[in-house]
Amino acid sequence: MLNEFRWGVVLNNNPVEGPINGPSLVNELGLVGLAPDLPDISGILRVMWAGVGLEGITQPNYTRPGFRNYLHDFQDHVSWFRGRHNFKVGFNLSRIEWDDMSANANLFGTLTFSNTFTSAGRAGQGHPYADFLLGIPTSAARAFPPIRVDRLRWQYDFFVVDDFKVNNKLTLNLGLRYELHPGWREENDRISMFDIGSGRIVVPEGSQSKVSPLFPEGYVGIVNAGELGLPNRTLVRTDRNNFAPRVGLAYRPWGNRTVFRAGYGFFFDVVPRNLNMGGIPYVLNEPTYTNPANNPDVIFPRVFPATGSAGPSTVGIPAAVNPNLLMPYSMQYNVTIEHQRWGTGFRASYIGTNTRKGDYNYNYNAPVPDDRPFVDKPRPFPQYPGISYFTNGAGHQYNGLTVEAERSFSHGLYFQTSWTWARDVFDLERGQALENPFDRSREVAVSQDIPTHRYNLNFIYELPFGRGRTFLSGASRLTNLIVGGWEVSGIYSYFSGQFLTPLWTGPDPTGTAFTNSRTRANVEIRPDHLQNANLPSDQRSVNQWFDPSAFDAPNAGSFGTSAKGVIKGPDVNVWHTGFHKNFIFTEKMRLRLEMTATNFFNHPNWSNPAVNISQVANVGVISGVGGVNGASTGDQPGARSFRLGVRFEW
Repeated sequence: MLNEFRWGVVLNNNPVEGPINGPSLVNELGLVGLAPDLPDISGILRVMWAGVGLEGITQPNYTRPGFRNYLHDFQDHVSWFRGRHNFKVGFNLSRIEWDDMSANANLFGTLTFSNTFTSAGRAGQGHPYADFLLGIPTSAARAFPPIRVDRLRWQYDFFVVDDFKVNNKLTLNLGLRYELHPGWREENDRISMFDIGSGRIVVPEGSQSKVSPLFPEGYVGIVNAGELGLPNRTLVRTDRNNFAPRVGLAYRPWGNRTVFRAGYGFFFDVVPRNLNMGGIPYVLNEPTYTNPANNPDVIFPRVFPATGSAGPSTVGIPAAVNPNLLMPYSMQYNVTIEHQRWGTGFRASYIGTNTRKGDYNYNYNAPVPDDRPFVDKPRPFPQYPGISYFTNGAGHQYNGLTVEAERSFSHGLYFQTSWTWARDVFDLERGQALENPFDRSREVAVSQDIPTHRYNLNFIYELPFGRGRTFLSGASRLTNLIVGGWEVSGIYSYFSGQFLTPLWTGPDPTGTAFTNSRTRANVEIRPDHLQNANLPSDQRSVNQWFDPSAFDAPNAGSFGTSAKGVIKGPDVNVWHTGFHKNFIFTEKMRLRLEMTATNFFNHPNWSNPAVNISQVANVGVISGVGGVNGASTGDQPGARSFRLGVRFEW
């Protein structure tokens, strides 16, 4: 137990300023099994615990220059007026460079502990921290030193627009864009992808000489792009069919107080998919190692199995990409009616938007889900680990109704208020992966980040006291200094809760997650959904926001039945206020006192509950308000706070 005790002392009792140096930590802990020639950079042995709420031991990954971007944009627009037409034509030419050298999170090792190896664990009652004290992880990962990557792409955009005033009541806006966005290339041609047709790694012409000398010989073929008829530097073909029409109208049938507006347009994604650059086969990447349950061979201070001086025998495979990958696009459309009455503008709008041809990925090399172990099942490429395959087909559909009212400042009052009733249904966002590689339909669900109801109110009100006001308009100078010049402002927001997704952590019940032995890999997937988990409002509390018994571990051989977004999170309900006092001494000299308060009524706006049902002590529990330590984070305001200010104007 000496190693385990020494490990805890180093990581927990000797804090240092700034990031920890990776090689120094490796030497101090005596770690073995890591990649050779580790660079002298910051890094740490990452320690994670599965199925419990323990914070992992991590630090930010080394990165330099840190996703440095250069954008050079050249554009020219020309306008031409003729009769009732206003023509505009133009183009944008952009050069985008993205440079980076980032260390893999596993460079100095990553160990994940569950309840596999403790004696009680064999009866199903172990604890990940007990495995940690033994120094026997459930899974281990390592990585190899990074290299600098210099990405570059060009994009070409052209447009023509005609604002056509048909008559005094109707104006049309007609436009067309054409966008040509070739894929990224790497300045040193260290780019690659896996070709599912030939079963080989594709690289640009001449790049085979840059392959890592540790790459296992005879493991997977490497082929030049030209041999497969693919573009040499980008590897994927450029989508050249990106025509984006736009149409809009404004119609005033009954004078200037009422206007109908409508619009429809296509909008293409701006950035093409970024292929594997600076990775396999130029820098090696190994699959996560699952420690055999009956005969573990990764025991601290060893953090990865011995592979010998010749390097690894199994390495990760770069992602496969559909060589005809299309640019995703969205269609956006709206219909609005605006009306002015009582010094106030009213607006009602239907807004719709969707995504079509969205890119997503799935494990092309996954076996079918059933109760057999992973190693016993056939796969398209049985000699390789998982292979992510990116293609088109994902999307979403948003529909929303927004009602607004806005009053211009008049008689001391300004206000703006709006209510939105919306729903966004999607399957996968850009580049996301399927949980079940063979079933994309089960990913269709309501979007977590779009609340069903969103209400906002903003106002400024000058109190009607003092000279020129309704009350005490004839006040003396002294009285006016005391009672006049007061203002009250406020912002009220209400958002209904987010749609949260339950999770379960444990040994893979489907046999689809890669493992090198008959010991099942640890996975985090959705559980079985037995009944409605959302409690009535009078039964919800911070100690049990939803009913955990509504979920159960997935059955052997299948993924969980739960959809995404089946748990309703806490609402947001908050007032921000301001009190202001203006002292007007002369026409050009005034003093303004301000006091503003966030969350004025100190209403608790709870953070989302823990949703992993494997964390029995935490599931359904809300551990705080707002963000970290109660701080405001966007839609999650923290505890009440005040700000005082004085401003002198002359």
